Parts: sequence; C-alpha cells; structure tokens
Amino acid sequence: MKRIFLLNILIFFCLASFGQSPKELWTEANNNYSKANFEDALAGFKKIEESGYASPALYYNMGNTYFKLKQIGKSILYYERALKLDPSDKDALNNVQLAREFTLDRIEEVPDFILNTWIKSLNYSFSSDVWAYIALVLLAGVALFLLLFKYGPTSRVRKGSFFASMVFLLFFCISIYFSWSQKHVYNLKDTAIIMKPVSTIKSSPDNSGNTLFILHEGTKVSLLDEIGEWKKIELADGRQGWVSSLDIEII
Repeated sequence: MKRIFLLNILIFFCLASFGQSPKELWTEANNNYSKANFEDALAGFKKIEESGYASPALYYNMGNTYFKLKQIGKSILYYERALKLDPSDKDALNNVQLAREFTLDRIEEVPDFILNTWIKSLNYSFSSDVWAYIALVLLAGVALFLLLFKYGPTSRVRKGSFFASMVFLLFFCISIYFSWSQKHVYNLKDTAIIMKPVSTIKSSPDNSGNTLFILHEGTKVSLLDEIGEWKKIELADGRQGWVSSLDIEII
C-alpha cells in the first residue's frame, strides 16, 4: 500500500475530552502506523474523525489502516470517502482498486457514453477547490479583457479582447459547474458499501421477499429508495433489489 501522507493543514480546534489536540493525535497515530501498531493507529484516527473533522488525508490513512487489519469492507469505505472529498486523489484511487481485488463479487459495469466518461474524467482531474481557484483566475481574465475591450487603442485590439473575454467567460462557467457538481455529489448520500460478509438481496423490503442474489463485503452499491429499515439498491451492472440497512454503510 502507499505510504501514509502527512496532514497538510493545521487544525484549529482542541479535543478536551481526549486531552490531546488533533495534531497530536495525528502524529501519534502516524507513529503507531509506522511501527505496525495498527489497532492503536486506527484508534487515533477514529478520535479525530469523531471530533467532526474530515479530510481526504484522514480517510485515506484510515483506509490504509483498515487494509492492514484485513478489514477490506472498511478499507474500501474509507478510500471511497477520500475520493468523494477529492476525486483527483490518484493514491486513493489506486488503493481502492487494489482493495477490490480482495472482494468476492465481480460486477461488470454497464458501459457509459463516451462523452459522459470524458466529461467525468475532466471534472475529476482536479478537486472542487482547485476548480474554484481556476474559476477565480478566469474571472479575473474576463475583467481584464473587458477593460481592454473598452479602453483598447485600436478596434482590432478591442475586437480581440471581446472575443477573449467570451472564451474566458465560457471556461469560467465550466469551472464553476465542475466545482459545484463535485460539492453536490459529496453532499449526496446515494452510495454505500456492503459491510456484512454475506448479504442477501431481496425482491421486496422485508425478509419474506424472494432472494434475488447474494452480495459480499466490500461491494459498492447505489441507493435508490428507502422503506423502513430497507434500502433499494442498484449494482453497476443494473441489477436491483432490497437490502437491510444493517448490512451497509453509506459512503
């Protein structure tokens, strides 16, 4: 597995109930991980998470730790949570693909349209925050070219500046959309991971329903509907059914 990454931002709150700051917990957990004390490392990461803090680095490290503890379902869950915060994280993507090699289910995805695949790949080439920064730079470019359009010395400069401002405005709108769409996807609670070693998928939201198929720990599902303690799920290959809420954990 990839090495643990150092936390790259300063956390400004304290955890009085634990008697340690998150930064101290982070350092201690990383030290325990490097010494192969994975249970202690996980306990430290959990304390940070329970304080309400979330980051791609934290979830990535928790995924690594669960993987070392051979808890494949949990490791996939936290890699997916890291990717939900930062879809451009190649290390988390590589590790979740590696972890999936240890699962039992092999789901063949329904091919997506080439254009949709290309747009999604472009969107996830940067994180939501990076797209927001790009949008700000493009907006500054729009303002600059509009000034040149108004005060340019020649008609040729003014025409060129107007055209350039429209191009920058177009890319500004695209960047804003990509940033917003990633935030929107993050706020959705529409995917989950099977946590039980064996989960029976039913034809209706109750135990009396017919068994449609069996899923195993670590399989990713999409959530379509909810009735009581049951959730309607869909697999990447299009199969649908109902699963107990106790068998899954939402990403």
